[in-house]
Amino acid sequence: RTLSLAPLGLARPSLAADATERLRAGYDGIEALLKNWDKETFIKCGQEGQVTLAAECDRDANKVPAALGLKSTDAPLFKVEKLFKAAITPDVDIDAWNLATEQFVQHSTSAQEYAYTASFGEYNPSGGKDQVAKYMDLSKDELVLARDALRDVLKQIGGL
Repeated sequence: RTLSLAPLGLARPSLAADATERLRAGYDGIEALLKNWDKETFIKCGQEGQVTLAAECDRDANKVPAALGLKSTDAPLFKVEKLFKAAITPDVDIDAWNLATEQFVQHSTSAQEYAYTASFGEYNPSGGKDQVAKYMDLSKDELVLARDALRDVLKQIGGL
């Protein structure tokens, strides 16, 4: 007779492995975006042959929610809370797990909100490209913290 982990609220091994794989792919996607931030988020800067400040560049704020699984149902981090539930294993320190998953949700939400604000920053009262740059920087800072929390989650389940 086999022991079912379902009554304990713990995922079956195959579901846990799939969830861990998706969390790892999501982590890799966030890491790639952060490493290539300027290349991925700058659309165009000024006119050909002119010197332009970064704050004067057009930016693509959609890269942040895409990396966080908020743009496509095929994204690795789509419905990340369900992935966390599926990936948890019996040997995880539940307090450390809760802290890491809550931090990920908090920081990823903030990163997405700043990116959303940046996408409209030029059109808001007192807005402009400098406001877009400001909110993109804030989004990046939160994305770094979300990545760090996700790294902690992955370490706890042996995904890193």
